[in-house]
Amino acid sequence: MSGFSAEWLALREPVDAASRNAELTSRLIEWRQPFDTLSALDLASGTGANFRFLAPLLGGEQYWRLVDHDRALLARSEGEASNPSWRVERLCLDLADWESLDFPGVQLVTASALIDLVSADWLDQLAQGCRAVQAAVFIVLSYDGTLVWEPALEGDERVREWVNRHQRTDKGFGPALGPSAALEFQRMLERLDYQVELRPSPWQLEPEQLTLQMMLLEGWIVAIREIAPDSTDWLDQWAARRRDLIEQGASRLTVGHWDLLAVM
Repeated sequence: MSGFSAEWLALREPVDAASRNAELTSRLIEWRQPFDTLSALDLASGTGANFRFLAPLLGGEQYWRLVDHDRALLARSEGEASNPSWRVERLCLDLADWESLDFPGVQLVTASALIDLVSADWLDQLAQGCRAVQAAVFIVLSYDGTLVWEPALEGDERVREWVNRHQRTDKGFGPALGPSAALEFQRMLERLDYQVELRPSPWQLEPEQLTLQMMLLEGWIVAIREIAPDSTDWLDQWAARRRDLIEQGASRLTVGHWDLLAVM
């Protein structure tokens, strides 16, 4: 599985929090009410941002298992369980290895910015595993293929198409579903008798969010060059104009995402 830096995760955490779909978060809080103790499995937890956002909202006694392949990122989440009603276990596991995942007793399976990186087979196994224990599923901030820059430039659509093509390459789980992941996961869960709601949760990046815009820009340039090495000339010209706009504080960017809640 490809990894993400702690710097990147810290930069995106407040944007993720602001972008989450409030309606679906409220529905999850309502679903949680009947349980005395909530047992949650957080996949690809990184430094624990998903836990930090959800635990205070869900309230009461909670037992969380934070799972990630990166031990250093997991270590950064230590000390987060400041509430005595929360118990947190950190597990360093390869999510591509299904035999290492443990579902028994889990009532909620959650993840953030994960399923667009995985294959259809992996996602189907996730759906089957959740259904086997009748766990609710709350998957947020799955990329939907939307990239809209303001002001628009010639080349924006070409970049978006190449980025989305790269999103479907293998990220360690087989060929990734990329922008179609959330809709495909919805169909998988509905076939297993889940009631599924899908709601938009786009990033709306303003000019003052210069660092995040620039990191996204540079990451996308690298991604395009990986799969389109002959695109250097036009890409260099486009990137130079985009950098100028970002540095001048004249750039806005929308990145589309989906939030998904599924309950039995």
